[in-house]
Amino acid sequence: MTLPGLSGNLWPVHLKPFPDELLSSWLVRLAHGHGLKLQTFCALVFGRDKSMWNRDIDKMAPDWLISKLVECTGASLQTVVETTLKSYEGVLYEHHQPNGNTKWILPLGVYHRARRVRGLQFCPHCLAEDVEPYFRKRWRLALSTLCTKHNCYLLDACPQCESPLAPHRADMQGREFYPHGFLIAHCWKCGVDLRSASVARIEESSSVTLQVQLESALEHGFSDWAENPGMHSIVLFEGLRELIAGITSKQTRERLKRSARLNGRTLDDWPRTQFELAAQSHRRAVFRVLATVLENWPANFAHLIHECKLRYADLKGDSDQRMFWFEDVIRREAGSGYAAIGSDEAYSICDAVIAKHGRFSQGKAKSLSGRDISLHLPDRKVSPVSDDVYEDLLTFIDHQVAGTLDKTRRACLIRDKIMFACGRMLGLSEGGLAKLTIDQIRSIVPEKAQLSFVDVARTPGQVRGWVEWYFDTMRPLLYPNPDVDYVFTSVGTRSGFSHSAVCARFSKAVDAAMLRRAIPNYRCWVYGVTPP
Repeated sequence: MTLPGLSGNLWPVHLKPFPDELLSSWLVRLAHGHGLKLQTFCALVFGRDKSMWNRDIDKMAPDWLISKLVECTGASLQTVVETTLKSYEGVLYEHHQPNGNTKWILPLGVYHRARRVRGLQFCPHCLAEDVEPYFRKRWRLALSTLCTKHNCYLLDACPQCESPLAPHRADMQGREFYPHGFLIAHCWKCGVDLRSASVARIEESSSVTLQVQLESALEHGFSDWAENPGMHSIVLFEGLRELIAGITSKQTRERLKRSARLNGRTLDDWPRTQFELAAQSHRRAVFRVLATVLENWPANFAHLIHECKLRYADLKGDSDQRMFWFEDVIRREAGSGYAAIGSDEAYSICDAVIAKHGRFSQGKAKSLSGRDISLHLPDRKVSPVSDDVYEDLLTFIDHQVAGTLDKTRRACLIRDKIMFACGRMLGLSEGGLAKLTIDQIRSIVPEKAQLSFVDVARTPGQVRGWVEWYFDTMRPLLYPNPDVDYVFTSVGTRSGFSHSAVCARFSKAVDAAMLRRAIPNYRCWVYGVTPP
């Protein structure tokens, strides 16, 4: 059985995902947009032999589903992948675990098509304001307990029957009615409109401030934290897990009751379980404590350690290695001496120095962090890439350009070549490349020099000439949004790159050219370059 229009390359209603939308939410909207119930739609377009809803589809979306959505909705591969929880890999945690529990991801407790655990949260005000209601990806995160837009707590169950949310079952109540776009915002079991749910407002501004900072780190991949303006988000979130483990240990919870600044008794019934498996009420309680502890870091936490006589042995948890920004404080305040810096923190400091000064030096690293990281650098091979290797990578990209007739792919390859040359010659970080505008490069490099594209740019002036030629000639082929001023844009989003996207493009090019040994990482690419 097929439906006219559903067998072609593009479906009649090929809705695109909303910002931060979950894959499961998008699928429901696609089905209802065609006037079909979700199960009927999936059977028609994916086949009855494909099982989808007996798993956490947002967490473990199969390749065939991703490919079909790219083909039939016209959305880019990057756009489709961004709807899955795997998109948090490299930002929230190092490795995505499709099976079992994943750090920071709320489990759904899937049993056949039912959801037995409250693993999806929602903000009633957000759903009510949506032109078409949809569920956000960040509502699957254990660290999301409130809505920063409406200053209210998130809910994780139906306000009437208290059932876990299951939007994919919302159209199963009736047999005759026509599915519509707002059905996704109703409880699958009792039918109540989730948009009408009452929710408590948040009075303490510190909780909202913390949530904003965490969401910013998720978006950009870096955070200005613990006197490190370029701390990688994974370092921040790993340290946060260690801090949570420390303050929820039995001994620490008892000692927190001595504090005059926070109510330690709210953690009395903390379960002996992972943070992701704790009830929402418990996570809210921890979040309120964190908001106080993390505010004005590390002064508030140091005061709390002395006020409550917290012990290093209780705060350090079971891990053998802890993030420097957390370990350093608990050793100094609850133990003795300074913590030995870890490799991840050293690399993060190195990134921050390059982002701030355009090049790395031991003096600048020590000035920024107060620590000596020289012993950690040989492991990462932070040494300059030679001019010959620089030319080899650009020449390889030239061969790729010559080997394709696809206009869009050619434009993307030319963009990458000029972007990497720009980073090399101007000593720009990945984030600096992502946000570079034509006015900025004209300011950085006062005069340009003409250079054929088939040659290799070896001066800042030649790079500026390349960039201006690309901006006027090739960039329009990638169809950027008219209001986007960034030089380098994504063909998928039609807007500027993220820091992580630039990292991914560079890493992919290096691997394809088989130059990984000569170019271990982007820092080596710009290491030693003095910005003009």
